[in-house]
Amino acid sequence: MLPESLAPLQALLAGQYTLERELGRGGMGVVYLARDVRLDRPVAIKVLPRLLAADPELRERFLREARTSAQLSHPNIVPIYRADEIDGVAFFAMGFVDGENLAERVRARGPLPPPEAVRVLREAAWALAYAHARGVVHRDVKPENIMIERGSSRAIVTDFGIAQNQLATPLTQGGMVLGSVHYMSPEQAAGDKLDGRSDLYSLGVVGFQILSGRLPFEADEAATVMAQQVTRPAPSLASLAPNLPRGLVAVIDRSLSKAPAERYPTGEAFAEALETALQSAALPVVAGSLAEVVSTDQARAIWLRAAQLQTEATTRLQARYRDPSPGDTPAGSLPSGGYRLQDVEQAASEAGIAPEFVAMAIAERPAGTVGRSVDLSEREERVLTRMLGTRERSISSSRVIQATPRAVLEAIGRVLTAPPYGLKLRDTVGGHPLDGGVLVFDISLLRNVIVAFDGVLSMFRYRMTQIEVEQLHVALKPLGTPTSGCEVTVSGDLRGGLRKNWTFDRWLSGSLGVVGGAIGTAAGVALALGPLAAAAAASAVLFGAGGAVLFGGTTLGLYRLSYRYALRKAREELDGMLV
Repeated sequence: MLPESLAPLQALLAGQYTLERELGRGGMGVVYLARDVRLDRPVAIKVLPRLLAADPELRERFLREARTSAQLSHPNIVPIYRADEIDGVAFFAMGFVDGENLAERVRARGPLPPPEAVRVLREAAWALAYAHARGVVHRDVKPENIMIERGSSRAIVTDFGIAQNQLATPLTQGGMVLGSVHYMSPEQAAGDKLDGRSDLYSLGVVGFQILSGRLPFEADEAATVMAQQVTRPAPSLASLAPNLPRGLVAVIDRSLSKAPAERYPTGEAFAEALETALQSAALPVVAGSLAEVVSTDQARAIWLRAAQLQTEATTRLQARYRDPSPGDTPAGSLPSGGYRLQDVEQAASEAGIAPEFVAMAIAERPAGTVGRSVDLSEREERVLTRMLGTRERSISSSRVIQATPRAVLEAIGRVLTAPPYGLKLRDTVGGHPLDGGVLVFDISLLRNVIVAFDGVLSMFRYRMTQIEVEQLHVALKPLGTPTSGCEVTVSGDLRGGLRKNWTFDRWLSGSLGVVGGAIGTAAGVALALGPLAAAAAASAVLFGAGGAVLFGGTTLGLYRLSYRYALRKAREELDGMLV
């Protein structure tokens, strides 16, 4: 339902755009989420309020933002689709970035790990380098103007609202200073002429903040901060974040030099210095991170498992709609025949396998490069399907929850670790859960006791014990805008349990087959003691064989039914977990 306050604006844009909600406000306008009616795509529309539009200079600055941004076509710069004025309302439509800005991310998660921070800074530096090469200085680089796209984690520079084309006539006269004081370069705070190196200083302040959680200059009054920008040397990043790689500290410190000539000359040079510093840092490679190197066999297993998970997910999706229910690269050489996980992920993507299934397949691998693999041979696949009566190799449940992704993540942490589930978080594989990573939880199976929390039987743990699922993997997939909801998928790997159940099944059916054979043989021997001894001896053999087949076959059939029943009940437990 569209708020009444948006009705007049919607009337102006009728037939062209359908407004959905407000996204944010800034000094130069209000941004709304809308849908382009003709092209059927989401867009962000920035509108200059009528009160400001009455000022010719402000209206010209607003439209200049659109014209300036429209000249820039770069994957790390938000695109401009249209700029117009209707009945005195000036607006422009731009690409909608589904995600959060860098300031929101740091507030929610604290300082970023060096690889993530470097990736964001490099992509922003490339965007600025592209703009600078075309004579455009942004002049308001800050975390709020760097969006992080959900899913791809791509950094996108936005809001060239006070950008200046060095070839155009400046609209701000009399030494007027525009920008956010905490990120201003010394020359911008002093009202001097600017070039691209001013933006790189601002980006250096952004780097300082996202790596340390603090700003280089802080004060209660804006004028005090501006004076510090002009007169005081910036503190070294190491003074606030002593554990960061020294090379990375040196890059940020250089970018905060007072004299433009002492900074990096271009955005490309800044980006290259960041990458070199990260490579030389030799940071420890975390298992499951995209920098980890895996063998050829491990890479092949990940691809096969990811494809299998995607196929099973497609089958579940079809069933759901058919029968709906209610409600960065490290230094060093690669081992021979090895693959970095980022290359494995890229190859899977090129083959049409969705990233979430690759992340799940990586999460299912044994910790490190050594461990018992649960990969099944082709023979085992055939035998298990025949013996246990199922082709399923994973158990999962998914549900769309109408809440923001961050609220869903917090709820998962509370619910899954509390009774009756009692899961223990082991690790996060493939990045942050809101960026496509997978949460790995351990299940405490019932081995020697069946009583769980507070003396009450945990049916969830009992069902997971039946099918031998020792871990659950949880993936979050935000849908559309933050208010559209979030799809949560909980899955477990059945392959290890299938192998154990198959082994037990063979032992049980074999044992009972022997019992059946003994009973049959005993019956035959009893006959042999009678007058038809010769014929009865042959009958003993037949009775024994028949008893073995009867008992063993019956046991196999019953075990198959009980396993499939346990599988169905376990899936119901997962469904209930997400209610």
